Amino acid sequence: MSVWNPDNIKDIAESLGITSLSEDVLQGLSSDIEYRLSQVLEEALKFMRHSKRSTLSTQDIAQALRVLDIEPLYGYESTRPLRFGEASIGPGQPLYYVEDEEVDFEKLINAPLPKVPREVSFTGAANKSHQIVMIDLTSQ
Repeated sequence: MSVWNPDNIKDIAESLGITSLSEDVLQGLSSDIEYRLSQVLEEALKFMRHSKRSTLSTQDIAQALRVLDIEPLYGYESTRPLRFGEASIGPGQPLYYVEDEEVDFEKLINAPLPKVPREVSFTGAANKSHQIVMIDLTSQ
């Protein structure tokens, strides 16, 4: 018996149009998914421990995926804590989701543009002791 439910794999396969998976294939895929998830978590825990933290972060997962040469996830690295909402899909079946931050487009459109950074150029020469004599930062 595996920890990962083969019914989840069957549902995903059916959503992709694959309807004829045998129970042996579902069991094999569930054990493979379980192994790969545990592998990613073990690597992520190593990053957490080396950082001397007791909380696993999304950056630890991203680093573990990079080390294992797995395509990284995008959009989950945030310095702000996530806010979770709850919706009910049936009696006794709560569904948790990440609440999105509301953006006021009117305020965003009318906000002043940030200043353009100055262009940096280097003009100068090194003397005999290889020290820079002059740096010219010009605004263009």
